[in-house]
Amino acid sequence: MRYWISFGALAIALASSPAFAQRDDDDKRAETAIEIARELGISGDDVRPEDQREIKIFGKPVVIGGEIGTSAQYRRDYELTEGAQDDDISVDPEFKLEAIMPLDDSTVVFASGKAFGEVDIYKEGGGEEQVAGVELDEAWILKTGIGGTDFAIQLGRQQVQDRREWWWDEDLDAVRVHYFGDKLRGFAGIGREFGYKSTLGRQDPEDKNIVRIFGTATWEWSDRQEIGPVFLNHRDTSSKFAVGDLADADLRDESEASLTWMGFRGRGRVKADFPGKFYYWFDLARVAGSVLEYDFAAFDATRDRVTAATRTNVKGWAYDVGISLELPFKFKPYLTLGYARGSGNDGSSATDGAFRQTGLHNNNGKYRGLSRFRYYGEVLRPELSNISISTVALGIPVSESAWLETIWHRYKQPVADNRIRGSRLDIEPIGLDRGLGDEFDFVYTQRLGNAWEFEITGGAFRAGQAFGNAAGKWATLAQFKLDFNF
Repeated sequence: MRYWISFGALAIALASSPAFAQRDDDDKRAETAIEIARELGISGDDVRPEDQREIKIFGKPVVIGGEIGTSAQYRRDYELTEGAQDDDISVDPEFKLEAIMPLDDSTVVFASGKAFGEVDIYKEGGGEEQVAGVELDEAWILKTGIGGTDFAIQLGRQQVQDRREWWWDEDLDAVRVHYFGDKLRGFAGIGREFGYKSTLGRQDPEDKNIVRIFGTATWEWSDRQEIGPVFLNHRDTSSKFAVGDLADADLRDESEASLTWMGFRGRGRVKADFPGKFYYWFDLARVAGSVLEYDFAAFDATRDRVTAATRTNVKGWAYDVGISLELPFKFKPYLTLGYARGSGNDGSSATDGAFRQTGLHNNNGKYRGLSRFRYYGEVLRPELSNISISTVALGIPVSESAWLETIWHRYKQPVADNRIRGSRLDIEPIGLDRGLGDEFDFVYTQRLGNAWEFEITGGAFRAGQAFGNAAGKWATLAQFKLDFNF
């Protein structure tokens, strides 16, 4: 009951303060039910042609679209150790199909599914793996103009995504109330997962029995400038273990969290005589709550015994700010400066002071170019937890349909630790030095017509003193993507 009370209160509060628009600054804001459904259903990563195929089902028009794509990735020296056999090459093909069906002028059904594969074609030292499956991404119904107002309701498995994927980028089983005003937009929702929608198998234990209440709002306070609050409550309702209990070894959940994130964000474009046209963004967040963690020991072939249960209070903060400045050259390159910091745990109290992101995040966005990329580093890909990230990027428009982004990052830990939350490396720091290292990335994107797009990404991480004897070693990545949108 308390979830519905909280949801109702949040929906009322956001009725006057709506959703964070996911549109480029020069795009037309979605207004019709079909336009809104397309904006809600199709990821910011994707570009679809305007002339999509239309068929009839039960006399109703159904717009069919999607994409066929593949990516190839080469990773080298992710263990930062001389002679380690850790190089690999993988290929990930994917076919995605979407359908939008208007039932009437204000009601739309959307569905999306995909077939995918993850294939290791080379793994140094052997052990290649192959995975393939089919998955339901989204299946929902949207009713706009409720009671002749700007309210709408969306019910079913739906994409919850913000522009920078700093807060969330996930498909959730949920109900959302939207408000689509002129200067004000927002939504409030509540969701709980009802099983894993994939042929790969059952839902992971850590993803089960989680109830989320979430909402966001924006006010376009000036032309091309928006601000607004963000809220997420995450509560794991799984049954709790006591010390001595037995748990299925394959189904056990090693931690259960009750956490609340509250924050504020904004973005905009400013035209000024000095320094000229520039774009800015900021995200500010605070997390508080508790995490219950279990220790297990093997009991028999299928069960483990709980040997300890520890509850830790959590209270952390983070921010991410940046600016993209149009340089005074004829070909209009952009210089981007960014700084992000997530608090660490200095051990001065019983409360864990380390920030952690929502678990729905993806940290995938773009500056002024065509392509979205991992803006905290393509190689390291850290979560914004006990880390500071300084970023300098230069974006170069090669042509109207091609863009090159070059990015440099420097990483430090506010508190020296032997862990980097979310890191893709196969090695951890030793916990005695704060300097994690540097990374250099580039992303080149080319669009061919309104259907084809290819992307080349390169990344190189150089380990800092925090990695001890591995300091100065490099981990590298090369990736190629090709997509056909229809």
